[in-house]
Amino acid sequence: MSDVVIIIVTWNCKDYLDQCLRSLACSGMKFSSRIILVDNNSSDGTVPHVREHYPDVQIIANAENMGFAGANNQAMKHARGRYVLLLNPDTAVHPGALDGLVEFLDSHENVWAAGPAMLNADSTPQRTGVRFPNNWDIAVESFFLDRVFPHSRLFGRHKELYEDPTKPRPVDYLQGSCLMVRFSAIENVGGLDEQFFLYFEEVDWCFIIKQAGGQVYYCPSGNVTHFGGGEFGHYDEQRLIYYHKSLMLFYQKHYSSSQTLVLRALLAVRAMVRILVWYTVSLVRPSVRACAISSSHGYVKILGLLLKRF
Repeated sequence: MSDVVIIIVTWNCKDYLDQCLRSLACSGMKFSSRIILVDNNSSDGTVPHVREHYPDVQIIANAENMGFAGANNQAMKHARGRYVLLLNPDTAVHPGALDGLVEFLDSHENVWAAGPAMLNADSTPQRTGVRFPNNWDIAVESFFLDRVFPHSRLFGRHKELYEDPTKPRPVDYLQGSCLMVRFSAIENVGGLDEQFFLYFEEVDWCFIIKQAGGQVYYCPSGNVTHFGGGEFGHYDEQRLIYYHKSLMLFYQKHYSSSQTLVLRALLAVRAMVRILVWYTVSLVRPSVRACAISSSHGYVKILGLLLKRF
């Protein structure tokens, strides 16, 4: 049994994956580990490439795209270790990062899940949401108040940029791009909910972990670079639709019908604001016109879905 079972889910990202696997090999991890790769029917030669160059990696090759939750759950059925690490293929693990997470979890039995400090490709901090979604924060984000006042305790609660990023602290959830979870916690609460095809799987999981009495901690004892999450990567048409459907599902699972109704109204307003913003961006920034048009089309579809009900 390994100390850490590292699960990587891939779909057509061979070059990123190669970098990720090389970073793991060079990380100097002192705790025992093994890697399970779940490939969601990639067409870029990922599986034969890994078989040739990384023979120690266990591969599960799917005949169809099982989504992030479904693929991770497949691997968890084969995982036997003290900890399970969900790791995106578009990451690079810095030396000491995973050891730091193991040591933190070993010394804090009430913490069931932990994640490291995440960096952008240019080594700047990648500060993402750490508090469960709520209608106040969604209203704030709809009108960009979180960007105008990012360090405000009133408008910036979702990302908590006002907190010291060098100190560990409890949070509601962390991104599934690098999330270490106790195997005993998975035995307690189960795996990821496969109703979430993309987005909010880890948010839902952390919500259930906290309901069961576990804590989730941000633990900046080491760094992991995440090459995803750039300025426009999140906003293409299909991803927007997945994101909003998953957000609605999260509300329906955990919040009241009145909160969900308010969310629906807020998302409709946000969609209209974003349609205007992205259309304007497409006119004034030719270099990102294709992304902006894709995003505006996505919000048009979301508005239609909200009016029809998801």
